[in-house]
Amino acid sequence: MKKTISLLAAALLAACSTEPVSTVAVPTADPDTIRAHVTYLASDELQGRDTGSEGYEQAADYVAAQFREIGLQPAGEDGFKQTVPFRRASHTEQKPTAVLHTADDDIELAFGEDFLAGAGQAQQASAVTAEMVFAGYGIDAPRFGINDYEGLEVDGKIVVVLSGRHASLPTEEGAHYRSGRTKLQTAAARGAVGMISVHTPQAEKRRPFERSAKYAERPNLRWVGKDGVPSDTVPGVHPGIYLDIGAAEKLFAGAPQQLAQVFEAVEKGEKLQGFDLAVRASLSNHSQHEQITSPNVVAMLPGSDPQLKDEFVVFSAHLDHIGLDAHAEEGADHINNGALDNATGVAIMLETARMFAEGERPRRSILFVAVTGEERGLLGSDYFAQYPTVPGDKMVANINLDMPLVLYPFNDVIAFGAEHSSLGETVARAAANAGIKLSPDPMPEQGLFTRSDHYSFVRQGVPSVFLVVGFESADPDIDGGEVFTNFLKTDYHRPSDQIDLPINYLAAKKFTEVNYEIGREVANTEERQRWNQGNFFGDLFGG
Repeated sequence: MKKTISLLAAALLAACSTEPVSTVAVPTADPDTIRAHVTYLASDELQGRDTGSEGYEQAADYVAAQFREIGLQPAGEDGFKQTVPFRRASHTEQKPTAVLHTADDDIELAFGEDFLAGAGQAQQASAVTAEMVFAGYGIDAPRFGINDYEGLEVDGKIVVVLSGRHASLPTEEGAHYRSGRTKLQTAAARGAVGMISVHTPQAEKRRPFERSAKYAERPNLRWVGKDGVPSDTVPGVHPGIYLDIGAAEKLFAGAPQQLAQVFEAVEKGEKLQGFDLAVRASLSNHSQHEQITSPNVVAMLPGSDPQLKDEFVVFSAHLDHIGLDAHAEEGADHINNGALDNATGVAIMLETARMFAEGERPRRSILFVAVTGEERGLLGSDYFAQYPTVPGDKMVANINLDMPLVLYPFNDVIAFGAEHSSLGETVARAAANAGIKLSPDPMPEQGLFTRSDHYSFVRQGVPSVFLVVGFESADPDIDGGEVFTNFLKTDYHRPSDQIDLPINYLAAKKFTEVNYEIGREVANTEERQRWNQGNFFGDLFGG
């Protein structure tokens, strides 16, 4: 009886409403379609979809064909594609060098053992000899009362900094300040000619230096801007090196403090004070450059509102993965298929796009962007955010899908970054409409808000969220957090991330429908999304 009364009340309200009642049925997601997308994108045929590879090109062609079949409009620069120009820098036979000049001797460090250095992007050859200065973590964060450069003169010197950040910094803001990009820009702005980052005991626990050293020879990619300058480089500044702890101790010979004392101060939570080092350094780097391209794939569904259709809600998901495993044992599986990272994310975005195309047309236009180069440093999304194929000031929100672990029936979703803007309220409302709870970040220490493609949009002032499946399982025998942790330990960035994992396509269907509800809510709100008053990221990037 209560249900009958509720239905009658709803009908009366609809009859009295001045708003037109939609006759378009609410679409539903198809788990078999999602499965088909994942099966192709994570197939051996695509060889792990590495940026710039033939396999990635095939994946991009597939996504473009799906956009076309759905009935979306091309929104790239060449049909559905936006070609991203990259510079691939590799080491030459003349490997990077690092020599320390002490009062008594010259100490030559070994590349790949004592230090790591990426191939230079800004120039093919770089060499610098200079005095050094220790600058703590190399962070200047006025809002949080931190300035590691206070009282230091670094002009013309090489700055030595610890990897990581101050423990007092909030996690997400700290993730911004701990990034190599931010630290290099901070040092260069003060006249530094190079930077040396020091591995720490905390970093060793997370990722041993020896593990990173296995990839010492790996080429690196940067997109190249319209001005011909590679992204995240500072021309005229040496590309820098990363030192293991044992080698770094030699930098502090004759200094006011030894490195062990610095680490002890960190452990005690004491304030780090910078100081000049008695040791000078000579660094060199030689690289060879190759120009390659790899496309973003971009489609648009035009909005229905005459005033709001020129604004855009952007769905994004990275299409690339890490390609082949060069360190696999002979005869072992060496293809990193990336089924969950991120074939599922792209498949769910494609199915979300189909739902929008078949459902009631939203007021704002919606862009669907499958980006390249995420695994190489958020490169494709950064290029798109800086060179968008629509007016940049008309992008009102970004909803990013990366590695949704649809391995179990879930009861909640997590929207990393929701607390920074009005998107938090909008996403919570939409999730409730879909019968799903919005949960807070269960892993704040990971700083995930800055670690996927949505952050490229944040850096251009666009309120953004990174949406994943939550840890609350509908099956009491499954611990969602444990499933997530086990995936990271056993399958993440490994050949085992493939379609024979127990992917739950009914959960993928549910997650797609939640995404549709969120996108529809954002696209139909009267007011565009805004940063919360006084928010760090809004103040830093949204002004």
